[in-house]
Amino acid sequence: MTIADLFFVHHRGGMNGLYMAMVMIGSFLTPIAAGTQAIKQGWRWPYRTMGICNAALFVFLFFLYEETKYVPPSITLRSERYHSKTITKVDVDGLRKQFSSTHHEFEDNIPMSPWSKRLSLFTLTSEPIWPYFYRPFVVLLTFPAVLFSGIQYASGLVWLTMMSTVLSLVLPLPPYNFNPQQIGLMSIGPFIGNTIGAIYGGFLGDRSVLIYARRNRGYYEPEMRLYNLHLPAILMCAGLIMFGTTLSKGMHWIYPSISGAFFGFGLGCISDVSLTLVIDSYRELTGDAFTGIAFLRNAIIIGIPFVISPFMETVGVSNMFTLCGLASLGVSSLILPMIIFGKRMRMLFSGRYYRMIDEQRT
Repeated sequence: MTIADLFFVHHRGGMNGLYMAMVMIGSFLTPIAAGTQAIKQGWRWPYRTMGICNAALFVFLFFLYEETKYVPPSITLRSERYHSKTITKVDVDGLRKQFSSTHHEFEDNIPMSPWSKRLSLFTLTSEPIWPYFYRPFVVLLTFPAVLFSGIQYASGLVWLTMMSTVLSLVLPLPPYNFNPQQIGLMSIGPFIGNTIGAIYGGFLGDRSVLIYARRNRGYYEPEMRLYNLHLPAILMCAGLIMFGTTLSKGMHWIYPSISGAFFGFGLGCISDVSLTLVIDSYRELTGDAFTGIAFLRNAIIIGIPFVISPFMETVGVSNMFTLCGLASLGVSSLILPMIIFGKRMRMLFSGRYYRMIDEQRT
């Protein structure tokens, strides 16, 4: 939501890429520290460390996290361009000139809220709270772009959960005989791939949409961000299949690491672009959209750890990840209909989108 509020369209991909990179630091680098600590201090200490960190974060947020129900001061936007006509076309080459002719005037006589108000536990409001419970599900199930992004994001984390779990199950056994520290170090490959994928889908994606908009006579369409996802989709599928095959054959640990990097590249790129697509398509409903996406992600992932061991024992590591790779490619193939029909879907549901905005503001 902060990215949607603060950054221009051609910066949002890069900022979402940074966000995804920070999230994946917890997924990929934390096991390295936990494994080392388990070796040095015992397996209980990683959990104690998490408890200490969460306690410190609680204190930090309690005293420094300001009230989120803040209403910004009014802004008067004056520009001859906006007064003369409604701009519906993005002139990519003239963006700098257009915004240089627009100036903002803030009301500087509004005092800053006192510290006690900014840290208040409760803020009374006249708007009903019930819509905040059901509106995320309406947004998720009504707008195809939101559902598409939720499926892409959730499926990527499903494969990540399966890879992490299988590493902890297979690597302690022969021929690897890895200790917890060595198992944690296996996360370096996916982390490197994920970082590169975030750059590819984020910063390079931002540059590419400017090029696509110029070719489209200056008109930008959110689906343009999906044009570059063919390579990440293929590498994610290949990485999953290669990961299962190399582990099942007991090959050198570098091969699962490389396959993990391929997977991480696809995960970082596709997740970044999918989430940015939602912001660009339905900016005014970003909060509800991402609440719905988070629910879908958690609902799908919550049962995955319980089925990994029976699945692996039934079909084997290689076959399991071959099926996962093909499923990943099938989910990624939804990019094609989204490119073809995404604009039509946005036009079809535009009326409902603006009605929901009006309901949200009243």
